[in-house]
Parts: sequence; structure tokens; C-alpha cells
Amino acid sequence: MTRRHLALKERFEQMPWPQQLGNLASTLSRMASRATSPAYDTLVIHLLREAALFIEWSAPHAPPELLPELAAMQREVLAWRRLWPLDPARSLLALRGQQMADALLRYAGLVSSPPRASGRPGAGTSSK
Repeated sequence: MTRRHLALKERFEQMPWPQQLGNLASTLSRMASRATSPAYDTLVIHLLREAALFIEWSAPHAPPELLPELAAMQREVLAWRRLWPLDPARSLLALRGQQMADALLRYAGLVSSPPRASGRPGAGTSSK
């Protein structure tokens, strides 16, 4: 790990876990907003790597019930990183990145509104 990564890790690990998840959500949202443009392929790869590192660094501080979801996100992010750029999947990565970012904000308690119905399982359902 480079000196820059070590400094980033140290700052990141000093944050409370909700803020860590918020920063991870921000990274995924930035990645999602750029995934559709080939001009940003290098940046998207960098942001996918950053997201994987943030997941790794936040896991020890997150509540245990979130660990399976974080592990699944990390596997997905790393798979995208290995495949990127993949022109036919640009809009799918943009969608998945934003879905993961939205979920992280909910897990961290940083947003209170329910997710918009988006066609994914569980979206827009109510518990009566």
C-alpha cells in the first residue's frame, strides 16, 4: 500500500461508521454518474478500487448485521473493476452503483426516505 493509501486509510478509519458508509456511498455515486461515458473509464476504475478499499476498511466498524451486505457489495465492485470498461454494461453499472449508494445511505441512517420503486426486489414495498 502506498503512503497516500495509508494516510487515506488512517483518516477513513477515524470516522464513525455511518460517516464511513456515507463516504463509500459518495464514491459509488460519483462512479455511477461517470460510468456511462467512455471518457471517464480510468476514473471509474479508480473509483471502483476506492470503493473496494472503503468497504474493507469500514467492515470492522460496521454493525455485524451489515457485514453480509458489505461483503456482497465488495464482491460486485471487484467484479466490475476486473471487467471494466464494458461498453454494453455502462448503464447497468451506473444503475447498480447508485442502488448501492442509496442502500448505504439508508444503512447508515443518513437518509430517512424509503427507496423509489425501481424494479428491483424489495423496492417500493411497504410493511403494514
